[in-house]
Amino acid sequence: LVLSPSVIGNLEGAFRYLHDYSYSCWEQVLTRGVMASHYNNLNAYLAGDFTWQGSGHLPQAMLERAVEYQAPNGGMTYFIARDRNVSPYLSAYTALAFNWLRKSGYNIPAAVEERLHGYLLTMLRRDVMPDFYSKGMASTVRAVALAALAGRGKINRSDLQRYQTHLPQMSLFGKAHFLLAALGIKDSESIRSDVCNRILAHAGESGGKFVFNDVIDDGYTRILSSALRTNGAVLSALTAYAQTDRGKQLVGDMPFKLVRAISQSRKQRDHWENTQENMFCI
Repeated sequence: LVLSPSVIGNLEGAFRYLHDYSYSCWEQVLTRGVMASHYNNLNAYLAGDFTWQGSGHLPQAMLERAVEYQAPNGGMTYFIARDRNVSPYLSAYTALAFNWLRKSGYNIPAAVEERLHGYLLTMLRRDVMPDFYSKGMASTVRAVALAALAGRGKINRSDLQRYQTHLPQMSLFGKAHFLLAALGIKDSESIRSDVCNRILAHAGESGGKFVFNDVIDDGYTRILSSALRTNGAVLSALTAYAQTDRGKQLVGDMPFKLVRAISQSRKQRDHWENTQENMFCI
């Protein structure tokens, strides 16, 4: 269903947006490389009037540059690789992207990933967040880190339980990643259903479309937040949860309706607003 042309049609503009993007920081370099990987995976479903020359080698070339943006403490930076420049969100996002790229067959730089995981594990156990991070922002970023680390078997059920008490503080983007983290941990069904119900409480249906709404303050822009990025992450989490028996009961046909809303949110454009929105909506 998700791969039928009627659902994922007209995606060429999103790939063209990243192909043509004038990038200079690690978030942009990373997102462009991941998008090239998605282009390679979805090429058979795309119109023939757009071709991404060099997409075959771009993801691996990007991965080889990751060390240039890694600070001594293992975290990732936008520009200059110094500890004081590390972004907790960018670090967690990088670890997620490494997981996506590994599934697509690319070789992740082992030393970079090991140090990055070390930074993220420290972030879960100690307060290393910048002063401008609110409690909600911090818990949201930790949820993204949990999702990335669960994908590599680096956390367990007790880690989830410890941060389950932070769910009320998390943005919807954080809750979506907490659900993804729970899906990577055995014997966590009670946690999965809890966070899923919290996510569904933010759903609104109109005209056959589902949209998830979140009330967050302007500070979340510091971790690149947007409503569309959130809905893209929620779609990923609900689609994954719907592969389980309990998840299928709770989620129903919401993912399809959410796909419709995300697709139509572009209105007259053929892409979404920025790199993060294009990444999570794709």
